[in-house]
Amino acid sequence: MDKFDRFQQLHRIFKSHKRPVAITKISEKLECTEGNAKRLVHQLRDYWQAPLEYSGEQKGWYYNLKQGEKFELPGLWLTADELQSLIALLNVLRTMNQGLVSEELGVVEQSIEKLLAARGIAAAEFGQCIKYLPLAKRQTQPAIFNTVADALIHRKQLHMVYRDYKNRQTTRTLSPQTLVYYRENWQLDAWCHLRQGLRTFSISRIEVIEKRKGKAKNIPQQQLSQHFASSYGIFAGKAKYAAKLRFYPEVAREIASQQWHPQQTGEWEGKNYLLTLPYSQDAELVMDILRYGNNVEVLEPTALRKRVRDKLAAALRFY
Repeated sequence: MDKFDRFQQLHRIFKSHKRPVAITKISEKLECTEGNAKRLVHQLRDYWQAPLEYSGEQKGWYYNLKQGEKFELPGLWLTADELQSLIALLNVLRTMNQGLVSEELGVVEQSIEKLLAARGIAAAEFGQCIKYLPLAKRQTQPAIFNTVADALIHRKQLHMVYRDYKNRQTTRTLSPQTLVYYRENWQLDAWCHLRQGLRTFSISRIEVIEKRKGKAKNIPQQQLSQHFASSYGIFAGKAKYAAKLRFYPEVAREIASQQWHPQQTGEWEGKNYLLTLPYSQDAELVMDILRYGNNVEVLEPTALRKRVRDKLAAALRFY
């Protein structure tokens, strides 16, 4: 623990104790001798101007603050470990978002880099040590993302031109509800005023968007959860079916450690693993099943089993 971290830990000790803290307890917390603990207390009081006072009656140090008064260490609110974790997270966010919040993060990152430099830690090394490998990530325009986020925060309606995965273009007015980062892409859960219902839109498929003055329709959280969380994957709506899948030994243990759906159930069948989960639309579920090739079998329902079989047969024609 360096001296900056010791000051931070010492500051947190006094903030979290209403009564005076004995020097023996401080030395235990800081894992140092009582002599070093006393020197740190004096430095915190004299150099950092902390409102420290000693109580002879209770034989301990404490912050003498008036009601409503606060004291913080300037520029030292995090320990070195916490700063390193934060700079690592910022590196991942920068790569994930492809410049969506680069300006805002840049200001924060510069401040953190200065604090790390004071501790002799090179922040640039983190970018070389961290890899983020996106799969099937679509390009999102920063201006569109920021407009969506701003409307969501301020509870305003959005008007947009949208092109779906079948290349059909529509113009819609939305009341945004939730931004979701799902499988490397940003999605928007919203009330669609055109369809008069809840829908999910891919941010990367929005071609033109503008924020409207109209107040967004507020959908209760319980209704959102029932609509978006009950079905499988990104396809929303109340679950209508239950898929029962048998995974064979080569992948069974891996599948047993995964969560495909919050309401899934699983059981062992010898060395095979049986997974049962709810779904509404099967498009995304079929794609996930096909990933496991001959290591998975659809047991129920019959319609899903036939759909997977037809997909495999169609693919086989190319070989």
